[in-house]
Amino acid sequence: MSIFTKPLSQVGAADLQELVQEQAAENLRLEFKLEVPDKDEMLKKLSAFANTFGGLMVIGARASSKDGRITELSGVDKMSGFKQKVVDWCFKGVSPPLEVDVSDPIPTPSGNGKFIYVVTLAESDVAPHFLNGRNGVWVRTNEFSGRFEQKLADETELRHLFDRRKLVLERREALLRRARKRYEALADKTNMDLAGNRTKLGSRLELAIVPRFPVHPLCKQEDLKSLVSKSALTWRQVRFPNVENGIISQHESALVLHAAHEDYSIFEADIWGLIFYGTRIDENRECLLTGTPDATSTTAIHLRQFVGYVLVFVANAANMLRALDYSGPIQIEVRLKSIRGVGWLRFEGRVASEEPGSELDDEVAFTIPISSSELNSRPDGIAMDVLRYALFSVNSSDLVDTPQALEQAIRDGYSFNFWKTPAILRT
Repeated sequence: MSIFTKPLSQVGAADLQELVQEQAAENLRLEFKLEVPDKDEMLKKLSAFANTFGGLMVIGARASSKDGRITELSGVDKMSGFKQKVVDWCFKGVSPPLEVDVSDPIPTPSGNGKFIYVVTLAESDVAPHFLNGRNGVWVRTNEFSGRFEQKLADETELRHLFDRRKLVLERREALLRRARKRYEALADKTNMDLAGNRTKLGSRLELAIVPRFPVHPLCKQEDLKSLVSKSALTWRQVRFPNVENGIISQHESALVLHAAHEDYSIFEADIWGLIFYGTRIDENRECLLTGTPDATSTTAIHLRQFVGYVLVFVANAANMLRALDYSGPIQIEVRLKSIRGVGWLRFEGRVASEEPGSELDDEVAFTIPISSSELNSRPDGIAMDVLRYALFSVNSSDLVDTPQALEQAIRDGYSFNFWKTPAILRT
């Protein structure tokens, strides 16, 4: 049946008529519905397909109650916004969300003024998919009766599904480990004295944005360099990432070394959708306060600069995910390293105030789960979330402990980046 092999956008009335001519019967991967299912029924059936072998639902098709064979393409009324409604149900009503595809309304072959809708989704690598609200995990089965229905998964089926998801989660962790190792390799290479000894690396910020479930590559490796260049943005009157020195390739990835014009800042994007940023964030304290470095001075972190980094990383990641055409759940993974005893400086005009920073922890890490749509629609809000987590972790929460303080921090970050402050943040 061509309906299983054609892209859904190319399926037409002739393909549907083929189902009738061949007397297609419902099976593990095919179901006919005379009427449009309600939300609960739709999610049970679609999650069962995803948890089993994937499949197609043909809406507006009559089937025999005896053997499930299609008898007629009677169609349903045309529904405004049906595709978006089903996509929205599958994103909000299932965890993890279902990646579903819904056809445009297809006129019935008989020309009776009615339409057919085809809903399809592949076998999921991130199963089991749970219906929200304690509605369980559904799978597709015939229960040895010859009729195919969805049912709640038993213990054996659940274990199989969790093993399937485990492989994808292990891939995500492996991608993060690889990016961090590459950053450490750059730091080792850069921070050597003339005798070949490793010098102090200083405080670092690592921020990664990665699909929660990296199931399949999002592009070919040879396309990455052009996507990186396309996604660059203006930052401090230069480009970020700084591609002037070239973009290098490593296995499955494109990288920019010294991406933020720092000795060992880095940018990485890989074919799975991981985007990684790393940079040093501390500087000579006396130089920050007076403009003149002092070899005996300790280091400190300039809050305005830190916020600027977070803002540009978030904005660039949004560009990259759009270029990769990724839509779905993502995670922001943040690590601060070598931060114990390093103060945080905030300037109001020429007056500086300093927070002591982390008393005990020399490294902190946290995860913020969001969606790609959130990253696109509220990048400043995402940056605020990162700041709240980060500054609470280093005993400096009073720098952003009110909405007003957070908004001021974002304004300061815009100023550091030489960006025009959005109207909503202007005072």
